[in-house]
Amino acid sequence: MNKLSEKTRKILRAIYRGAGAAAFSLTLAACSPWSNYAMYGMPDMYGMPPGIQEDVLIHGYVTTKEGIPINGIAVYIKYADKSMLLRTNLNGEFYAYVEKYETFSILFTDVDGIDNGGSFIQHEITLTLEEAEALQDNPITIQLEEVPVDVE
Repeated sequence: MNKLSEKTRKILRAIYRGAGAAAFSLTLAACSPWSNYAMYGMPDMYGMPPGIQEDVLIHGYVTTKEGIPINGIAVYIKYADKSMLLRTNLNGEFYAYVEKYETFSILFTDVDGIDNGGSFIQHEITLTLEEAEALQDNPITIQLEEVPVDVE
């Protein structure tokens, strides 16, 4: 009887090892960002593999010539026949995912005047798709010039 229970234990151990290995590998596959399985929660902004993500991240900072971040600058991103409007946050940062296109025109405008520490001159840049894709790893910094104050 003792031999039978030892044999049963060995069989059960083998079954449990197999079930544990299968459960572990299925868990890894389901949680992998490269899998085609359904995922829950917010997607990882910066860690998506190239084949899955269809958009490009436009990312950067707006500062004064002295390097001080500017809050509340309107950022108009124009491409194809579409446009997107966003504003810089307290750190002067802006970011948006936009559809891939050959060129992007980005206009920086101070819409609130002196509420963000001064009035700034409007500035426009044009980015190619390759330049925009490079912003994911190296955000662009735009330095805006203050509107000259006439002193009489």
